[in-house]
Amino acid sequence: MRTVEKFRKWVFEERQLRGWSRTKLAEEARMAARQRNVESNLKQQSISAFELGQIKSIPSWMPYVMAAFESNPTSPTMNSITSTKCNASKNIGLPEEKDLKKLFLGLLTPVEEDITPQLKRKIASILAQRLPKGLEQISLFQ
Repeated sequence: MRTVEKFRKWVFEERQLRGWSRTKLAEEARMAARQRNVESNLKQQSISAFELGQIKSIPSWMPYVMAAFESNPTSPTMNSITSTKCNASKNIGLPEEKDLKKLFLGLLTPVEEDITPQLKRKIASILAQRLPKGLEQISLFQ
């Protein structure tokens, strides 16, 4: 499955877990962007277009959607259910390292601390390389 398809499915599933409409997700993502001093005009129609496959690449607003989900975690019971579901299904995998690097770089972009763009790229690369191993070992911390 292509990376964009994985993100498409992930956004839909995470939105459903929280019982959010596409309008609610757009609102939460705009709020997450504002918290990072970024103005976003994300609308329900964009989320709908992405989920329905009309947008063919990972949108620039994806880091704010991810931040919205992180700021509004699902209940521990739901996390347990989805974790079991993910472990049971071998069809769910991580994006390729180059795509993970792009994602992490997008998440680091609004960070304005004294971090140079070169350092942000290096951090994104390291995270992309180490995330798969970290996820394999996550059970050690549960």
